[in-house]
Amino acid sequence: MVREEYESLKTEGDLRKSLIALKQELKEQGAREQLLEFLQGDFSLLLGLLGHSEPKVRGNAAIVLGRLRQEEFAVPLYEAYEKEEKLFIKSNYLSALAGLDHSQLDVQLAKRLGELESYVPKEEEEKHIREELKSLRGLLQSGERRQKHKFQGYDRAYEVILTTGKQYQDITAGQIKGGEVKVLKNGVRVITSQIRQILGIRTYKELLFPLNKKRLAPDPKLAAKALAESDLLELLERAHGEGGSFYFRLGIHSQMPLSKRSDFAKKCAFALEQETGRRLYNSTSDYEVEIRLMESRGGTFLPLVKLYTFEEERFAYRKYSVASSTRPEQAALAACLAKPYLTEQAQVLDPFCGVGTMLIERDKACPARVMYGIDTFGDAIRGAWENAKLAGKHINFINRDFFTFQHGYLFDEIFTNMPDRGKKTKEEHDAFYGQFFEKVSEILTSNGRIVLYSDEKNFVKKQLRLKREYTLLQEYSMDEKGICYLFIIGKRD
Repeated sequence: MVREEYESLKTEGDLRKSLIALKQELKEQGAREQLLEFLQGDFSLLLGLLGHSEPKVRGNAAIVLGRLRQEEFAVPLYEAYEKEEKLFIKSNYLSALAGLDHSQLDVQLAKRLGELESYVPKEEEEKHIREELKSLRGLLQSGERRQKHKFQGYDRAYEVILTTGKQYQDITAGQIKGGEVKVLKNGVRVITSQIRQILGIRTYKELLFPLNKKRLAPDPKLAAKALAESDLLELLERAHGEGGSFYFRLGIHSQMPLSKRSDFAKKCAFALEQETGRRLYNSTSDYEVEIRLMESRGGTFLPLVKLYTFEEERFAYRKYSVASSTRPEQAALAACLAKPYLTEQAQVLDPFCGVGTMLIERDKACPARVMYGIDTFGDAIRGAWENAKLAGKHINFINRDFFTFQHGYLFDEIFTNMPDRGKKTKEEHDAFYGQFFEKVSEILTSNGRIVLYSDEKNFVKKQLRLKREYTLLQEYSMDEKGICYLFIIGKRD
């Protein structure tokens, strides 16, 4: 098929359509090798199209050449890029160069980058200039490991917001030592000079820095100007003990449609680069700073800053996870809430352990004597072994179905996050909960405890009604929508 698409270029018909079809074909496995074998080194037709009178033909020809990945194309692609007058095509040549050795051209490419960074584009040019800048930076940074900043200001005072959700802000607030603390709607505000102590608290989701500009206009350029005039750069310099340039991404949390949100982010990020004199560089993948704009009811934005430059050890053990893994701060919150009912040196079992997060966080809250984790998913068990090793915890993980599990002694405690319903019907999942409580009766000691994280409140309550040996000791709603619950259940003779 790739050969036929190439042959159609010779007919001088719809070149653009033929090039697009060829471009798509070259995505298929083996298509590149087929075309190269057919061409036998004669690339004159494709190279000639770089000089075609129609811009989109030139641009698509460049992409096709790039997908053939022949080093000899680097110079003609660059020469065509240099001559190109249509801004909307220029990034196509750079995309083609990305797959080639362009080191001999980096001086010229860097010069062009410098020109673009000092250029103030007209409104109709801005989109294309952004695309070209992004492509140029990608080319010049490929193969390099940029020296990143490290947070240095551990002994300085900061105002920070710890996000927690709306229900258990007090759990996090109660762990803060010193400083000025205020409980907010969705978190905790702290003014503190003990940032290391804050970083050790396990029950908040994110640590964010507010700026002295509390409201940004819902216009990308005006928002960028306000950010540049805020204490954003001052915060970055103070926190890292140095100036220089910082790489950032812009996160827009808004009700606006995705396309508008994306357009706003691109325009605002580009304007912010200009307003800060390139002290801030936009990067959607390799960034050190996230500038998050939170939309308020009035349509304005509250700016918050998240840093990725901390030596944060809270959940450093969690190298491996799977799609169903419990968020570590949620597991830590569950352990914190359950702590009054936990016993030190207990024998603990997690029958659906995943990558081990629940057991590790339970042990951090209240040290256990023996811990077992069971799961049918082999990849999760392998990840759990690695995570436990990184956490410095000895946990016995077993790749097995809980319902066939046998053990030489009884356990003092079940501590688990129940599996999602998945493809089970409501009736099947109801029966699963019944089977679970039956099995627990066999392996749990008298006066043992079950700490159960579940999104099936009704199934749990049904089993507590049916099985009189269990008593509900405590129940916590774990989210604002009342979907997930933490049940603390006692077993009695």
